[in-house]
Amino acid sequence: MKKIVIIVLSLILAVIVAAVTFLGVIGYYSYQSFDEQVSAPALSKDGSLVIMSANIRRREKLITFNKMDVGNRRWYKRAQYYLENIKVVAPDVLGAQEVQRSQYDFLTEHLVGYDSVVAYRDERGARSESCPIFYNAARFTLLDSGTFWLSDTPDVMSKYEESDEYRIATFVKLKDSVTNRTIAVYNTHPDWSSVEARVKQLAVVAAKAQASDADEIVVLGDLNSDRTLTGGPEGLAPIEAFLKDSKTFAGMSDYGATFNGYDMDEDAPMGLDYIFLPEETTVDAVGKVDTVYDGVYPSDHYPIWAKVKF
Repeated sequence: MKKIVIIVLSLILAVIVAAVTFLGVIGYYSYQSFDEQVSAPALSKDGSLVIMSANIRRREKLITFNKMDVGNRRWYKRAQYYLENIKVVAPDVLGAQEVQRSQYDFLTEHLVGYDSVVAYRDERGARSESCPIFYNAARFTLLDSGTFWLSDTPDVMSKYEESDEYRIATFVKLKDSVTNRTIAVYNTHPDWSSVEARVKQLAVVAAKAQASDADEIVVLGDLNSDRTLTGGPEGLAPIEAFLKDSKTFAGMSDYGATFNGYDMDEDAPMGLDYIFLPEETTVDAVGKVDTVYDGVYPSDHYPIWAKVKF
């Protein structure tokens, strides 16, 4: 009898796995056929530019039973709406986080008029993550770019002992053809699980950014640092020593939590995403895109943006 039960359960499991695989293949086929494109904005006449930060949430494995990665949370369900968020904001500069190779390929295929810089944090191939930066190719000339690891040896692949993963920051130095100024943008995604690692990692980012010789410096990303939680203020302090949170400029309103967790994560909501700017910046507007499209969240984070003049 026990043997029969095992056989029946094995058959049921096999059917479930086959069904999930079949639906996944069908879903990814429709995802591959998606052909909408989003164009970079026209050059501004007043010198303003829009900066955006958007955690994409990494693509799930084909077969997964993690509640955060099934149903409407699968990447092929979310991809077109992540792109729609970019269309709504129309950024001149976009920093994305958790981007895996297939997701980066999707973005480069569907974002028209943007050039980009990308590097991956480790050697896990298609499962590795990146912090790419996309920029308006008609407006900016790339002067320099690179990626460094958030550790005591940032020039080689390395991590702090407390860190859960290798963590990186990617940067670009751009020449703005509208204002003739240079802008350095640093995009990063430090640890979530280890407060000690995260505080040290953000100090590395701050030191690298502050050493830039660009006219303007921007630090953005999913910094995993809610100001109300342990380590939040401490992690942000080295950045705030020379830059200012975009939503705290005069006349701006705090748009609240940026991590939504698909409304399923017990830790949500939290304010984890930031755009830091020089204090002399004129900030015309800030915001987040919290649209849920037919029940689909584009990511477990809401993208944020700031319209600025340097």
